[in-house]
Amino acid sequence: MLTLIENNLFELTVISAIVIGLSLGVFGSGGAILTLPTLIYLLGYDEKSAVIGSLFVVAIISFFTAIPQWFKSGVSKSHLIYFAFPGLVGSYAGAYLGASVEPEIQIIVFVTLMFVAAVKMLTMDVNKQGVPVHNLILIVIGLLVGLVTGFIGVGGGFLIVPALVLLSNLSINKAVSTSVVIIFLQSTMGLISYHEHSMELFSQIQWSMLIVIGVIGIVGSYIGLWLQQFINQKLLTKLFGCFLILIASFILIDKIFT
Repeated sequence: MLTLIENNLFELTVISAIVIGLSLGVFGSGGAILTLPTLIYLLGYDEKSAVIGSLFVVAIISFFTAIPQWFKSGVSKSHLIYFAFPGLVGSYAGAYLGASVEPEIQIIVFVTLMFVAAVKMLTMDVNKQGVPVHNLILIVIGLLVGLVTGFIGVGGGFLIVPALVLLSNLSINKAVSTSVVIIFLQSTMGLISYHEHSMELFSQIQWSMLIVIGVIGIVGSYIGLWLQQFINQKLLTKLFGCFLILIASFILIDKIFT
C-alpha cells in the first residue's frame, strides 16, 4: 500500500510538473502558483521551503521558455529596462521581508492578489490598447511587482502580464513572452536573497527532486509555446483569469478547512 501511494504521488508530481511548464508556456505565468501547492501538498515541504523551491523551479523553467521567445523577437526589450530591472531590486527586498514574516501572511497576500489580477483580466477589453504611461511609472510598478514576487515566492507573472497589458500598448501575446524573461530574472534574484538571509533552509531541501520537476516542466513549457499559436488573444485572456480564480480558490478553501 505504501509503495502504491508513493507511486501515485510520483505520478501526480510528474503531471504537476508538466502543467507548471504548460502554464508558463501558454500564459507566461502560473509557474509558482502551481509549484507551491505541488511542493506543499504532494512532496510535504513546509511553506518556507516551498517558497524557496518554487523560486528555483520557476527560474529553471522560465529560462528555457524564454530562449525561443527571445530569438523570435517576442520580447519587448524596453520593458525589460524600465519594468524588469527595477523589479530585481524589489524582488531582493521582498525576499528579505518574506523571510522574516509568518508563512500564513505570505499565503493571504498571495491569494488576495490572485483574485484581484483575475478580475482585471476577465473584465479587460483585449481589443482596446492600454494607454502607455511614463517610464517612471513603469519603474515604480516594476519595483512593486518585484517586491511582491520576492515576498510571496512567486515568479510574479500573474501580476506582470496584466500590468504590461493594462499599462502599455503591448498585446497579451507580447506581454506573455516578456513576462517569462522577467519571471526568470526576478525568481533568480529572490532565490539569491533567500540564500543570503535563510541559508539554513537550503540544507533541508531535496534539490534533486526540484531539478527533476524543472526538467519535466521545461518539456511542458515547450508544448505550451506550441499550443499558444492556436489560442486567440481574447480567449487567452479569459482563460488566464479563470485559471487564477481556480488556483486561488483551491488554496483558500484548503487554508480554511485545514
